[in-house]
Amino acid sequence: MQRDITSDPLAEGGIEAFGRRLRNGETTARAVAEAYLERIQALDPILNAFVSIAPDEALEAADALDRLLRSGTDLGPLMGVPVAVKDLFAVDGHPPARAGSCIDVSDCIGAEGSFVRQLRRAGCIILGKTRTIEFAAGAHNLTHPAPWNPIDGGRQLTPGGSSNGSAVAVGAGLCAVAVGTDTGGSVRLPAAFCGVFGLKPSRDVWARDGIFPLCPSMDCVGLLTARARDAAIAFAALGGRRADGRPDLAGVRLGVPGPDCLAGPNPSVARRYEEALRELESRGARLREIHWPSSVDRREVDEIFAQLVPTDLLATLGRRRVAENRQLIDPVAISRLDGAEYLSAADYARMQRRLQTLAGAASARLAGVDAFVTPTSPIQPVPVEEVGDLAAANAFIARSLEHTRPGNVFAHCAATVPLRGRDGIGLQISRPAGEDAELLSTATAIEAALGGTRRRDPRPFD
Repeated sequence: MQRDITSDPLAEGGIEAFGRRLRNGETTARAVAEAYLERIQALDPILNAFVSIAPDEALEAADALDRLLRSGTDLGPLMGVPVAVKDLFAVDGHPPARAGSCIDVSDCIGAEGSFVRQLRRAGCIILGKTRTIEFAAGAHNLTHPAPWNPIDGGRQLTPGGSSNGSAVAVGAGLCAVAVGTDTGGSVRLPAAFCGVFGLKPSRDVWARDGIFPLCPSMDCVGLLTARARDAAIAFAALGGRRADGRPDLAGVRLGVPGPDCLAGPNPSVARRYEEALRELESRGARLREIHWPSSVDRREVDEIFAQLVPTDLLATLGRRRVAENRQLIDPVAISRLDGAEYLSAADYARMQRRLQTLAGAASARLAGVDAFVTPTSPIQPVPVEEVGDLAAANAFIARSLEHTRPGNVFAHCAATVPLRGRDGIGLQISRPAGEDAELLSTATAIEAALGGTRRRDPRPFD
């Protein structure tokens, strides 16, 4: 017997269409907030995307926004848009952020920060906080429940991470926009696995105060949405440059990775990637193979990431806290922390300088193209039971993030567009730092050329 579930109010037309209906008096902020809260109540007991919901606060904010709009005050395109925020962020009126952990890390986060205040000033309605991999370190945990990936209701597939709750919430139509963070692919991987759009902007577009830090030299605030256009609207409304609409792909130069750039994808991913490239070529795009200069070694990129992230995480938490709470921390996170190396101040500074050198060299190779396109991940989501022990989980994490990590090391802005089908494969689009608006324009055109996106409810749960 099927239950009646309120439909996703932004499924058709996204943020733009909602804004027109809101300003024409066809709907209200309260009505849309109520619809999403009803969907969360009906579906999240199975999907497990949220760690907390604040319905009273959300409806109070919605009523206040409706009153403002009636009085003639318009806060812009995100006014009345319901959002969800990853549980790394301090959010006033919500439970303290726990960074996906059983231990207290509130001292590492502090008070509500600049980005959450930007959401409020833009008129967003914060519905609740979404699950995250513990400390945002990786793409799977063993002792914390994984949200159910909404691309498949029959099998529980890995949703990726670390912003897994945010990706599931958008993929299942539980919010219009979700906020995540990305240090090595933590927005892009779950977005691809859950069939939604994910944006990792340039590192310093948004301030990172009031957020649990994993690796400050590579951490970014990111957005997950049902479609590229929604992310472009949100990016501009939250202080980024507005993306000019690109009508089509005629003459657009797309860089594709040579064998020295990335590890090869699995055959099913490689096949879908090649099909996407042929489709983009048929729409007028021109492909050019990219090779990193000899000064950029893929193994060094991975080594720097593997050194910096655990070292910074251990510095944030402190050795004493880790030692005293070792039994409460997920084995995946413990394995990361145990791998932390002591770096002297001189070694740390040297590594930061090397990051800048690598970023400059890699970005210079992209000067002749409009975007660099790769599979977002070399693999697809796997059944959760296949990653049920530490060795399998760590192998899955390492492999799944192989194509996204370089973007953080090189300080690129990047996005992932879902490919057609419910198989968790995405197309990653990258540009050098500071070219976020151009990235979003190209991503929107690529998404349209590949058939666009339509959010579909997880039918087995309806």
